Amino acid sequence: MSHNRDPHTPAVPNNAVSFFHIETAHEAHLAVKLDNGQLYNARYPNNSGFTPLIAMKIEAIPGYLFLTTGPGQKQPQIWLEHFTARGTALSIVSRVSGDQGQFVALEDPARPGKYMTTRPFHDGKTENPVVGDCHHVMRWEEYSLIPIQGTDHLHHIAQAITGLFRRSLTATACVSFIEEYQGDALLPALDSLLPIIRWNVIERVGERLLHDRALRQKLASHMPPNIWLEKAFPQLATWEQKRWAHAGRSISPFPTPQKIHSPEEDSFLADSGADGSFAGLLHALTHAARRTIEPQRRVCMLTTMRNEGLYLLEWIAYHRTLGVEHFFIYSNDNTDKSEALLAELAEEGLITWIDNPTAAGTSPQFKAYGHALNVLPDILNFQWCFIMDGDEFITLDPKAYPSLHDYLDWIDHWQTDALAINWRFIGSRKNDNGLADLAKPLTQRNFRIIGNGAIGEGWRLVKSACRPNRTLHSRPHHPVWNPVTPYMFRLTNGDRHEYQHPPAGFPHDPAFADEGHFDRISISHYYFKSIAEWTWKHARNSGADAKKDLDTSRYTNQWANAFGLQAKDPQHERNVWMMDRQEALRQELDQLRTNPTICAAESAIRASLSDQIHDLWAQIHAHKVFSNIDAEWRFILQDLELEMKDRIPPVA
Repeated sequence: MSHNRDPHTPAVPNNAVSFFHIETAHEAHLAVKLDNGQLYNARYPNNSGFTPLIAMKIEAIPGYLFLTTGPGQKQPQIWLEHFTARGTALSIVSRVSGDQGQFVALEDPARPGKYMTTRPFHDGKTENPVVGDCHHVMRWEEYSLIPIQGTDHLHHIAQAITGLFRRSLTATACVSFIEEYQGDALLPALDSLLPIIRWNVIERVGERLLHDRALRQKLASHMPPNIWLEKAFPQLATWEQKRWAHAGRSISPFPTPQKIHSPEEDSFLADSGADGSFAGLLHALTHAARRTIEPQRRVCMLTTMRNEGLYLLEWIAYHRTLGVEHFFIYSNDNTDKSEALLAELAEEGLITWIDNPTAAGTSPQFKAYGHALNVLPDILNFQWCFIMDGDEFITLDPKAYPSLHDYLDWIDHWQTDALAINWRFIGSRKNDNGLADLAKPLTQRNFRIIGNGAIGEGWRLVKSACRPNRTLHSRPHHPVWNPVTPYMFRLTNGDRHEYQHPPAGFPHDPAFADEGHFDRISISHYYFKSIAEWTWKHARNSGADAKKDLDTSRYTNQWANAFGLQAKDPQHERNVWMMDRQEALRQELDQLRTNPTICAAESAIRASLSDQIHDLWAQIHAHKVFSNIDAEWRFILQDLELEMKDRIPPVA
């Protein structure tokens, strides 16, 4: 990368910019963790794994400090908890503080009155994360600026920021700056705009980039490699052009891809936007461009699945009976032979299968959400996306709403960007015929609804549906959006989802509804199934981790208690809305199984799962793993040997 100064950017005299390290109140300095860019209060900021934070004070831009790092192989994207932006350079309002004006306080430009704070070290620790949401300025929010010598690299960044801020910061001015720039500091200069620039400017520049290939190429030529300019923008632009060309020659829906590969290097998407902040200006521009896409279809589903092949076809068939038009399924590291079923469903055009390998320590589920809502263009062709797991089934009042389209027609009377849909836990049921009973559809085996409060406050949890073109990221229970963009999150009765009264001991969190609404739509959560499936479930990984080996260490009192509480629940309410749709489900399953490849794939899954459950049962016996469970909860094990016997039969 060139280190020549941009000739179109006014030179900043060396005495017009000053560089500093930042000392905290705890005899430490602000430093950036190199592996993830998080900002820390570090006793030893030059230790391996950290790089000192550098503050730039530019006389031409009074009242601000610009935070960045020194030269290195890859400039980290700096972030801190509860701050509105991330980037290779962050703009911070600098407030004079201290009795004699000897300190500065660091304020979030987008949220006046919110300051960076550091905490003291305890228990021998020498670093603590910095937090950006303190409401006052006391000693922990005061910092000393320690002058340092600026390098050429730092001066190039200062010159680029100065040249950009001397403009009017309109969309036209930003585009002109990109077109004229010739230096090597374009990325930190643009990132420094993020907490300051108006959203309508980001919208206009994002839309311009989407439709101006030459501008994208010019921008990319002065950037390090990044997913936004190499994948997200080009793929979206190509997809949009093909979609419009298709609309001009066909009335059929624009086809979705059969299979996609999201490589391990995309793993950083698990965190990009997951806290509601943009991961740099390029991310914000990408989101703005995606918001311009007008959907042409109604409803899809997004899920992550691993080793859930036994339930996959039923899950798809059932939701097709409700009117779901397409399924985006992310999967990785399956050991139950479900790839063959995924491949055939993708070949038939029923799903898009996204192969989703992840880096160590990364949640496959969060990576999938980040990829789907930030890079994948095809999901934008749908007005609504229900984000569910493989044991969660949308449940509608069949008389009021024969299909999801009918319910969505009703909710669309209000401006709505996302829906918070209450859970209903479905109780377990004994499999009298052992593993053979697992050949029956799950929704036709288990009908008992667990009473609210029988297993704690889990019934207050929600799952979500969202508009993909307006959603930044997602958590397992709720969508994520940036606060600068308008976003209306509603309950299923049309009221605003305000989540002001969480369960005791929990923070305010959109994962919890203040009250339950079950009279129109809910989610039937088949969490427990049977004691055999409960035992198998906890030996394999969850959707949030990438563990590949069977793990019998999870058979604890907590595991037994959770199953035991629901088993003891006296409520006998039956899931009649689900029962009313049994015939439609049977017909859809029969239709899908007219494909012999689907039948063969399902049979292979059943055989594989039978083998693995028998192997697990042998490990349980060999290691006596249930010996540490209290006598109070051992009653849950009385049917386990019965349920583990025999095999799951092949598809007839």
